[in-house]
Amino acid sequence: MGYNWLSGTRQRGTRNEEIGLPLKLGPISQQVDRMAASFVADEHRALLREARQLLHAVDAEELRAKVRDRREKYPWLVAIPVHTLSQTFSPPLPPADFSVVGSDGSSIHPDRHSPLRYYVINTSHAVLTYGRHPNADLDSEGQLYFEDDDLYVLSGQKSIPIEGERLGVKMQIAELQAALKAAQSATDPMVALRDGTLILWQLQNEEREVREEFLGQFLRCLDGFRAASVPVIGYISYPGSHDVANALRVSLCRDDPSDCEHCSLSEEQQVLCDFLSRAWDRQLFEELLEEGRRSDVFESTSDILKKYESHHIQFLYLNVGGEVVRIEAPQWVMRDGGMLDLVHALVCDQCQRSPDYPPYPPALQEAHEQAVITTAEGRLVEELVERSLAERGIVYARSAKDRSKRRRAV
Repeated sequence: MGYNWLSGTRQRGTRNEEIGLPLKLGPISQQVDRMAASFVADEHRALLREARQLLHAVDAEELRAKVRDRREKYPWLVAIPVHTLSQTFSPPLPPADFSVVGSDGSSIHPDRHSPLRYYVINTSHAVLTYGRHPNADLDSEGQLYFEDDDLYVLSGQKSIPIEGERLGVKMQIAELQAALKAAQSATDPMVALRDGTLILWQLQNEEREVREEFLGQFLRCLDGFRAASVPVIGYISYPGSHDVANALRVSLCRDDPSDCEHCSLSEEQQVLCDFLSRAWDRQLFEELLEEGRRSDVFESTSDILKKYESHHIQFLYLNVGGEVVRIEAPQWVMRDGGMLDLVHALVCDQCQRSPDYPPYPPALQEAHEQAVITTAEGRLVEELVERSLAERGIVYARSAKDRSKRRRAV
């Protein structure tokens, strides 16, 4: 049913509305076919083969020097190979007894239609112990934030609200804190896994006070992991990174990379460079890495990492079976041969224990199950707030726009 604003009466909608199909799928279906055809085109495959050949051919030492000697910042995010570009490594055997710590989080965002400003962060941990004394420790902890110090970051005379990407960063920190706390009671040796990146991209363009507040908390967590000799990693499934592909573009480039209109490369090289600008790193490594094998280590050139001090994040790619994932860790993990081998062995072991394909680490899956806040639970929190205010004689009045949306027929 719809509403006729001229007559003031309800009326039945169009046929598309009745069957729940307001989107006309005919034209989109044809466009989907064209998109799929372009993805598997012979030209695409040929360029991917050329890119992989280039990965083997580029001299890593020359590339490192070229990136580091350039005074101006590259217009692309470029990976620096720590050792090689194309060497691969097989997984070591896991120890007889070990633990894997996974953490995750979810949140209820501040609602601008509500008379009260608050948000909720629910963090979880999953400690899975293997070997002679197997065990599973699963738990979560929710926190309501409503104090001014929780809702705002003070910057001079401004109060910067913690919402959107800032709330996302706060949740990342809370997840890392949950993992660090859980690791204190886990069996050594262990690896701590966090779903997603360890690079706080959102802080690159933030105001100084916000960046210093959040980054300080994040780095103190990493200090805790290093003090406990626990390798901590960011596990990124189906990564959309282009860092290594961009490094190959740098190897091709003979001119100013910020002025592609005056490029002196041959037409074939320009086509390859253009393809690399859209290629994902995982595509480059899909045929290079057999199942269980990892790439060499790369260094990210993200600006925010200049603030990470001794926790500078490095990364590698790993074929866990069915997909190539990106593994990020502080440099003190990647530079320690024993820690790096432990990370490699335990991530592979986790994925072999996964019932899914492509696999996903059970520690992260269990942590996710503990952390998720359902829509019903979000409404219950809202009802608790409303009831608590009512007991104090205060009516919980929402905005007119929100009330309109809630009444609207589906």
